Amino acid sequence: MDKWEYTQATEMDEIVELSTAGWEAVAQTPAGTILLKRLAPSLRDELTEVSVEAFFAAGEQEMGEPEGGSKLLNSDLAYIVRNLGHTDMLLISDMGFPMPELEHSLDLALMPGVPTVPEVLEAISTDFSFDRIIIAAEAHQAVPERVAELRGGFGVPVEDVESHVAFKHTAEKCKAGVRTGDATPFGNVILVCG
Repeated sequence: MDKWEYTQATEMDEIVELSTAGWEAVAQTPAGTILLKRLAPSLRDELTEVSVEAFFAAGEQEMGEPEGGSKLLNSDLAYIVRNLGHTDMLLISDMGFPMPELEHSLDLALMPGVPTVPEVLEAISTDFSFDRIIIAAEAHQAVPERVAELRGGFGVPVEDVESHVAFKHTAEKCKAGVRTGDATPFGNVILVCG
């Protein structure tokens, strides 16, 4: 059942302004004021409006890291990481990795290099607890700087499987996968939930 909200206006400028905001005139009172109505916003719309107002009231810097430390703005990614349990695995792949059929898949690739695997790791690290990172053995020779970044940046062990082929087989056992725009050779990682 639709719910309506009502207001009154007397000046023509005010009536025109209200009509552009979705109000429609429904009656004129004996005193000469115009009665207007519009559909009342749903609870979801009200909460969204309150959130948007809070964002702009607090300023972009303050809202960069919301309460609780979460950095995730992508609701699909937030849903995936919050629904992984102990020992579940999450694949974060580069742009060319053949994504296996998994329970949850998300494509975040925007263009080559955007976002990178480490950027996604950084974004989810406040919402997602993982015990270790798995990489392909070839990464040590192909991209040692990336391996060093993984080792130093997340405070968990970095383990490798014997080959990229073995990595692909391990990826098939993941519960979820996220494709990035990363173009780094052997830049794929598997996170094992804590």
